[in-house]
Amino acid sequence: MLNPDVRSMYTNAVTPPPGYIFDQALATTYSLDPAALLSLPTHIALGESTAAKEADPIKLLESLRRLSGCFSVYADHAGMKVPSGSNVLFGLLEKMVTPVKAPRGGVFHPKVWVLRFVQPDRDEPALIRLLVLSRNITFDRSWDISLQLEGTVSGRNIATNHPLSIFLKNLPDLATTHVSCEKRQQARFLAEEVRKTQWELPEGFEEIGFHILGMTNKAWTPAWSKRMVIISPFISDKAVEHLYENTDTIVAIISRPEELNALNRTTFKCCEDWYVLDDAAETEDGEEPEHRDTVGLHAKVYICEEGSTARIYLGSANATTAAIFRGNNIELLVELTGKKNRVGSINNFLSEESLGPLLSKYDPPEKISIEDKKEMEAQKTLDGAKRILSESGLSIQCTRNGDTWDLHLVAKNIVNLHGISQVKAWPITVSDEHAVDIQELFLSATVDIGKYATESVTSLIAFELTEEILHQKTRLVLNLPIEGLPSDRDDAIFKLIVKNRNDFLRYILLLLGEDMDGIFGTVQTGSTDSKAAWRMDNRSTPLLEEMVRAFSRHPEKISSVQDVVDRLMSRGMEGDIVPKEFLELWKVFDRAHKGKNK
Repeated sequence: MLNPDVRSMYTNAVTPPPGYIFDQALATTYSLDPAALLSLPTHIALGESTAAKEADPIKLLESLRRLSGCFSVYADHAGMKVPSGSNVLFGLLEKMVTPVKAPRGGVFHPKVWVLRFVQPDRDEPALIRLLVLSRNITFDRSWDISLQLEGTVSGRNIATNHPLSIFLKNLPDLATTHVSCEKRQQARFLAEEVRKTQWELPEGFEEIGFHILGMTNKAWTPAWSKRMVIISPFISDKAVEHLYENTDTIVAIISRPEELNALNRTTFKCCEDWYVLDDAAETEDGEEPEHRDTVGLHAKVYICEEGSTARIYLGSANATTAAIFRGNNIELLVELTGKKNRVGSINNFLSEESLGPLLSKYDPPEKISIEDKKEMEAQKTLDGAKRILSESGLSIQCTRNGDTWDLHLVAKNIVNLHGISQVKAWPITVSDEHAVDIQELFLSATVDIGKYATESVTSLIAFELTEEILHQKTRLVLNLPIEGLPSDRDDAIFKLIVKNRNDFLRYILLLLGEDMDGIFGTVQTGSTDSKAAWRMDNRSTPLLEEMVRAFSRHPEKISSVQDVVDRLMSRGMEGDIVPKEFLELWKVFDRAHKGKNK
């Protein structure tokens, strides 16, 4: 049914099938780490698996250019994390990420990917890959669950896909900032593609359904069952009672110990057995205890049995009041139905051959300590302050100051963060050493957050909040409306990455090359000798041959080179970055390319 020994990775999930290439994608998430998002473009656009901090910045720059306009991420407006390090390329994520808000006051919580792949030079239907996850776009190593479905686009609407299609189509309407016509068009297009896709179901399952929670005030109710198992890292009394009313028996509930500690004692009568992850499952194999990273439970699953039928609901919805009872959160669950003798049963799932070895019986503490209660109250204060800050109508104003830019944080109204003793802010393109105390925001509607170089100006602003009693801290990033963004900001980022002749020629080879790895494996990154860069070494393909090949086979690559040359030449970079030898050669190809397109 659900195999804990089978692992999946984001990078594998976004890899095109054999014979296909990436066309476009849309993803939704609650929390988002910009560094995690920045690690995906080189894999999607170039097929390489490299962490953002280890990636070749030229490849990363080109990957972001290729994905611009065809990769969109919708994230909860208060759910973006502060990355562990700074990177000017974070600024290029602004248009990729759209902050959204749940209309009923909860959080935007679904974790869904829709990827479209096509076969080049073949008039065949597109392949759609759907990922339904419990994992956010972060580096978190929790125990999560994922479902990957694929199917080709047919010529007719499929009724079971209708809820998912409507959800995708309406995403731009949930945005807290302006959404471009291109993004709205993409959401509508992918919604229509999904609506016509016939999914290949996992082995043994016969039916599929999609449940979108939080668009109405109705509680979510699974199909009536004889037996049920609940896996939910977060849990509430009301939600457990609601689920208990829709089954004969809740066989087991698996959650986090701190969540179970907070339940009313009467709630434990609703379920036969209560479990938490075993200590061994909470750590990485082979690591010493003091060096282990806690991974924790993060999967959300509801397993129901009725007669010979088994149903699995999986996705983003915890067994909490906000998620399934009052419907304040926006959530997505997918329902898979099959016969128990083909997909397995609850007994199989809890057995020693499946999840059993990873579980320990929950042992409730005699009493929650005063210290734990204080920490819970402090965390509640911080969570409330984050929501207030994210909903206070903040924006950024940019003002030129010589060669730098002054950034001003502007609030529509004076911000009042009860229980918070300090607030700091800084652009995520620079380190937190540049953080500025913005306490004045409590008294005034505008506060200065510093002077920055053009390439560091961004609408992605990090905040650090400190609670006033225990001095606990929390951080978040807001993608704010920005006024006066330097028109040459992207050019400044480009020039910071492509900073000499060798970088320029490496970039041109990347744009022209058919075998990226073969070309990049021979580049001498430390050389600034243009003659050496012409050929790189005896094994590499000369630039002239690459340009001739691209001109005859892929003329669109010549247009990409034109964009790069124009960007650099408009700023007077001839000689310093663009070799004169290249410009002489380029004039010939430019004239021929323009004549070819007449």
